Amino acid sequence: MEYRPFPEERADEFGAFMRYAFAPAEGPYDPDEAEGHDTIAERRGLFDAADDPVAVCAHHFFPLRIRGADREVAGLSAVASPPEHRRRGNVARVLRESLAEYRERGVAVSTLWPFEHSFYAGYGWATASRYRSLAAPPDQLGFVDDLIATDGDAAGSFRRLGEGDYGAVRPLLAATAERYDLTMDWSEAWWRERVVRGWKTDPFVYGWARGGELRGLCRYSFDDDADEADDTVMRVSDVAVADDEAWFQLLRFCRNHDSQVAEVRIRAPPDAPLLDLVEDPRAVDCEVRTGPMVRLVDVAAALGALDPDPGVEAALSLAVDDPLVPRNDATFRVAVADGSVAVEPVDGGEGDALDDAADPGAAGDAADPDAAGAEIDVGALSQLYVGYRSVDEVVRAGRLGGPGDRPLDGDAAASLRALFPPRTTHLREGF
Repeated sequence: MEYRPFPEERADEFGAFMRYAFAPAEGPYDPDEAEGHDTIAERRGLFDAADDPVAVCAHHFFPLRIRGADREVAGLSAVASPPEHRRRGNVARVLRESLAEYRERGVAVSTLWPFEHSFYAGYGWATASRYRSLAAPPDQLGFVDDLIATDGDAAGSFRRLGEGDYGAVRPLLAATAERYDLTMDWSEAWWRERVVRGWKTDPFVYGWARGGELRGLCRYSFDDDADEADDTVMRVSDVAVADDEAWFQLLRFCRNHDSQVAEVRIRAPPDAPLLDLVEDPRAVDCEVRTGPMVRLVDVAAALGALDPDPGVEAALSLAVDDPLVPRNDATFRVAVADGSVAVEPVDGGEGDALDDAADPGAAGDAADPDAAGAEIDVGALSQLYVGYRSVDEVVRAGRLGGPGDRPLDGDAAASLRALFPPRTTHLREGF
């Protein structure tokens, strides 16, 4: 088996894989009916000796805000294998090869949207963020009129956004990243191909601006499968806001569609205020749903790239259980001092020169046999890394403890709390 780029001239084969895996009810793939949209993904395949693909996937590379810095992340998608090649370890091989490719490219974190949570959890990925799924009649959004300006200069203005508005969007993304970790810093290609355009039907994208500055945007479409016009639904698939005022202004924008739609459905930030503000809370559906999953590609490199508060000092041994990457399935000495993290494998095996940026002398301090110790699986460590869960939550879940099934030592717990304070995470984009 050989893992390698999927040839561009065989794109129809890749399309057939995607149709069978993710839209089989539409019938066999027909290249003459293909949408023909450009893709910004890098396609890969696992090929047998006859050069036939037995599994495929696609990679996206983008910066996400993680603990105060935009860090390069690999988005894994389109993982599929045809039925005649399933249950032979081909998908596991594709996942392992993908992680190896990411590491070679210097990317230490991977994320994906799972078709099934338990499947990817078995390979070390874990939930990274949540979002709120809101559904309300538009008249229930009228409460915003009492909270924000609705006329005059203070009310700002709404306008439709297009490909040429990328420059105006950049400051909004920066403000959103200050509110939510895992905010993506869109490239111009992402804005053009993934925001302004859609897979089958292009969405509407509108922004709210005040004083010439874009403060919020929403991406939406209308449900054209409704039996009657009175059943039409406005589906808001993405919301980016600089502050709560921008959120309320976008709700006002949605409310203003009350003559066209019977319901507004919004995929909203995890802390978006709404339910306690509407006139009739029972008229609003609010569900908290888990979003994408995350995984550390290279434990040592990821930890070594952190920039903790200079006042944090810690030393501990960290035993990581990784079912897919032998390099990560090891015990590491971790030392935190002077705003840097030094990481070194205890056995000195595959991980030589794991951390070139941090002070190597600091790692030596963690070799102290009296240093605190902890054991954790790679998925739980990934959640701590991005800030989705706290140390205490992971301990309660039974995924973090002391060596040899002992309770987590107080010093180790304190060190991990200092290194991994919780953050509000919200990864919005699909890929």
